[in-house]
Amino acid sequence: MTSQIVIVEDERLVAQDIAQLLKDEGYTICAIAADGKTAIQKIIEFSPDLVLLDIRIKGEIDGIEVAEHIQSFYAIPVIFLTAFSDAETLKRAQATHPMGYVLKPFRREQLLSSITIALSTYQNHKIAPEPEKIQSSYRLKSTITYIHDHLHQNINLEMLAGAIGMNPSYFCRVFQQDIGCSPYQFIIQQRVEKAKTLLKNRELTISDIALQCGFANHSHLDRHFLKIVGITPKAYRSNIF
Repeated sequence: MTSQIVIVEDERLVAQDIAQLLKDEGYTICAIAADGKTAIQKIIEFSPDLVLLDIRIKGEIDGIEVAEHIQSFYAIPVIFLTAFSDAETLKRAQATHPMGYVLKPFRREQLLSSITIALSTYQNHKIAPEPEKIQSSYRLKSTITYIHDHLHQNINLEMLAGAIGMNPSYFCRVFQQDIGCSPYQFIIQQRVEKAKTLLKNRELTISDIALQCGFANHSHLDRHFLKIVGITPKAYRSNIF
């Protein structure tokens, strides 16, 4: 499966040029967003492998604020695209720990090499949550139990953090340290595991299973199932029977 990328760029022609270049190189473009609010929505929807993010974008939320949100909740690597390289901007950007910077106007080779390095570095350092690690995480035990019991519902990260007396940003850092992935990634992984179990019941449609696992619809389940398991729910069910 090819790496999935979200592009956040408010210059339409630039965004289209980047998208075409990456498609030609075999990458999948999940979405193109022109403002911060849309960018966050698309990141939540697609859970991409990488975000290419312009620092100066339209709207109330700039690119650095989007990166801060990604760092807090999703543990997805970010590469900044920017024509601005002043000290103050770079200081704000560096605080979000991006995987790289590409100055505009960018060169093809520079962009592609930055993406390759970012994806490789992230994959080498990404740790999948291990069952024994989850079981041994005492301070998050109640959180893990709650998530397992409420996978079919909308799970609010702010509520999870508040329930154990943490602010959302600190909660996500603790979760990443103890479990090995972000809260969002863990929830998606557990929903997919639940879907794998429910797929053994042929009386349930895949749409029914999607809703019971907390996915918005059949296609939402398909996208995350394919990314984690490597095949679609339909193909997985066919392999069972």
